Amino acid sequence: MPPRTPAHFRHRGLRVIYDHVPGPLTAIALSIRAGARFDGAHAGLAHMAEHMLFQGTRSFDQLALNMRAAELGGEHNADTGHEDIAMTFEVFNEDLDGALALLAEQFYHTRIEAARFHKEKRVVLDEIRGRADDPQEYVHAQAWNHFFRGALAHPVWGSVRSLQAMQPAHVSRFLKRNFVHRRAVLAVSGGASPRSVRRAVARHFDQGSARPAPAAPPCLAGRDGLLRLRRKNSNQSYVVRMIALPRNARQLIAIGIALDLVGSDPDSHLFQAIRERHGLGYDVSASLEWGSDWAVAVLAASGARGQSPRLLRVIDETCERAAREGFAPDELARARKKLRYRYASLAESRLDRALALAEGALSGFPPPHEAQRMVEETSHAQVERAWRTLLRGRTLTAVLDA
Repeated sequence: MPPRTPAHFRHRGLRVIYDHVPGPLTAIALSIRAGARFDGAHAGLAHMAEHMLFQGTRSFDQLALNMRAAELGGEHNADTGHEDIAMTFEVFNEDLDGALALLAEQFYHTRIEAARFHKEKRVVLDEIRGRADDPQEYVHAQAWNHFFRGALAHPVWGSVRSLQAMQPAHVSRFLKRNFVHRRAVLAVSGGASPRSVRRAVARHFDQGSARPAPAAPPCLAGRDGLLRLRRKNSNQSYVVRMIALPRNARQLIAIGIALDLVGSDPDSHLFQAIRERHGLGYDVSASLEWGSDWAVAVLAASGARGQSPRLLRVIDETCERAAREGFAPDELARARKKLRYRYASLAESRLDRALALAEGALSGFPPPHEAQRMVEETSHAQVERAWRTLLRGRTLTAVLDA
């Protein structure tokens, strides 16, 4: 069966994507381009705004809002990244109208009451302190904060200092400025009929306008080279390497294939080198992150205390060997098969598919069916060339040791 091509339409400037998937459930993802990049002077503001979406609206207090979500019987959540805040809901097809009504209520009418704000701020501060206690989170955050300047140069959750200075009015202004139709994409994936989707969107998302959205803050390059970190009472070594990538969809897909070959799966080069041949550590990871005008590859590994020089050497040797020798045909076949499996899994999950459609539309990345086709069209030579291109990118390596 050929991949499905979702339908697109606009309602008062709001982009809507409808993806029909037969079955009893429908998933909704409302992604707003209002992530940590848009925090301004208050790091963690977008993340705090996400928390406040569930603390009460014009029509519901905190308990009533969550009881209404439970009455609909679905999975109701939200998440904040560097580029966007994604609100999600998965319900039975017959509850689509109620689910969209609740999301619209949160989108338009979230109330920032001082008492609820200060209570939730304590929750977020506890979350930040927990992350600060995790050395792996610490080294990744420090690497990120140095690799970028300006709008991207802080963790999504902010800091204890920035949260302590934050006030309810900051969140109110943030929501008013950024929760507008031109910054949002609504993706619906499931068994609800096209007619019911259009009617529910028209009924509930009727208060926005098609006015232009504020421009995004610029993405600025930070430092490169080696960043040495120290932390008392650390029993492990951590290495995080960040490499800037060209923001081009085809190039990102080719690099993604190469990263799968070099990266952290049990059949991959880095996993075999760090865990099997050298026995250096347990955690190995390799990932891509991107926004509308930036992209970065992140390689990370951990080892025993004092082993960071060996970890660095093994990572360098493994990456350079792959660039020098290339990839065997059977390796590439395995990587393609794994990627086909991931896209097939994505197609089976309505919620994941809705998120991919909404966030891809915001960032300009191809929808899943097009990305899958591009994976199949990417040649062996293009994958090897993409890996060599990656290794020439601006690179920061952060090392944490005792």
